[in-house]
Amino acid sequence: MPGIDECLLEAMRLPGARGAAVVDWTSGLTLGVVGESPGGDPETTAAEAAELARLAAEHRCFAPEDGSDWSGPDIPVEDLILSNSDSYHLLRFVPTTFDSSVFLHLWLSRAEGNLALARIRLGEMAGRLVLG
Repeated sequence: MPGIDECLLEAMRLPGARGAAVVDWTSGLTLGVVGESPGGDPETTAAEAAELARLAAEHRCFAPEDGSDWSGPDIPVEDLILSNSDSYHLLRFVPTTFDSSVFLHLWLSRAEGNLALARIRLGEMAGRLVLG
């Protein structure tokens, strides 16, 4: 089972990957970062992405219709995809044995990346990631 560094290096092997981070969305701090960061500052990027992750995870309007809610380590949102004219930002929530306040953030070039492949692989990585 890969740790943070191995997971980030695996993310960077995806076609079009520009940067990747593991972020705690409660604090907005990075647990690991590799590659480029939008705007050039990985800590600012992590804090801003954490605001978006927190918004999605804490509001019921984004939960599944079956009423899934915060129940232990489960988060009602799997991932977020934000697109702009030249890139995608994928935020994939990582299930953990503690409070599940961690997500993977992948910055992906729109011209070179494959959004569907990246989403599938991030899901696989999140399931294997070992924190601690």
